[in-house]
Amino acid sequence: MKSLRATTLTVVVSLSIGSVVAVGGTAAASNPCRLPSGVLAASTLAQRSAVECGAVGRLVDAGNGVALTVQPPGSSVTMDLLFPSGDRTYTVTTDDQGRVTTASAPAPNQAANSNQPASTRQPASRQQSASKGQPVGKHPPVSQFPDLPGPTACDRSTYVLRDYKWNSPWLFRTTKGTTLATNRQRDFDAAVRRSLANLIDGHNTCGMDGRTRARGAFLGHTRTTGNFVYADGQTTCGRRDHQSVIDEGDLPGGFLEATLAWTCTWSETRHGVTRAVEADIRLNSADYNWTYDPANDPKCQPAQPPDQDRWRYDVESVVTHEMGHVYGLVNLSAIEDLNLTMYPGVRRCTGHMRTLGRGDVLGMRALYGRR
Repeated sequence: MKSLRATTLTVVVSLSIGSVVAVGGTAAASNPCRLPSGVLAASTLAQRSAVECGAVGRLVDAGNGVALTVQPPGSSVTMDLLFPSGDRTYTVTTDDQGRVTTASAPAPNQAANSNQPASTRQPASRQQSASKGQPVGKHPPVSQFPDLPGPTACDRSTYVLRDYKWNSPWLFRTTKGTTLATNRQRDFDAAVRRSLANLIDGHNTCGMDGRTRARGAFLGHTRTTGNFVYADGQTTCGRRDHQSVIDEGDLPGGFLEATLAWTCTWSETRHGVTRAVEADIRLNSADYNWTYDPANDPKCQPAQPPDQDRWRYDVESVVTHEMGHVYGLVNLSAIEDLNLTMYPGVRRCTGHMRTLGRGDVLGMRALYGRR
């Protein structure tokens, strides 16, 4: 009996030791690069494979302390942050070999147009030729929301493009229960549909036929919220969840410091071609008030000093601008472009971003062609 007990004990101990070794091996394999906890520095992943290091799904600093989620190989996510007086953009890209790169754009209004890369600037000759012989579109000029003093939206041909576009329609939903401004979902849905038409049909006041081959459709409601995740003390764009959603919610910061809107756009690169595959937009309903009719809203007054109740922002204007990012348009930085939709200086109590300027129309044409 003693011999049997000894044998049994030996077997149990051997299995336990084997189990401990196996667990230790798995833990080491999940973090073979010994990455630190928390948000990773971009330099930590330099010349390393995010897959081999177990970094896919982790947060990496994309610049200025703003973190983005490391995407699977061959994909990227771009986050556009719209403030009342400007915008910032952050991107994290994982190439086919798993190498991670990050990029960030400076706040608009701080960089002159001449400082943009030559490939993104529109030369004077392009502006001049674009102003001649444009066919008259079906959307006549309107003056409900006049331009600010300076070059008009129809004078400027500037546009900057992302490296992606949609090869298929952008199909999106709004989160059920989104009742921004009026407590009626149908008002929000109607503004979103108008914003989509503004962009892909090229509504403008310049007499241009702005219709393009860009496609998109509002599919109704979902109980899912936008893919904005909170991790390691930051709100950021998560990994793809295969749904595109527009919603409202709280965004970091307070009145005048918080972003008005966030847009996350996911893209994939295959055989050297980059295409957008998913996009979410969120409007900040916690720190700002909104309106659907800035021209007739009695509470909407661009008063000084700042007043959170009277400083209201037009839903349709902001969503049109954010959809510009979804479809591949980049913010403009030259003060001469302040009347174009893609210039990120959002004016309160006006709907000036609803109608595209010449440069906005030309940018959509460059990406998707005329319809």
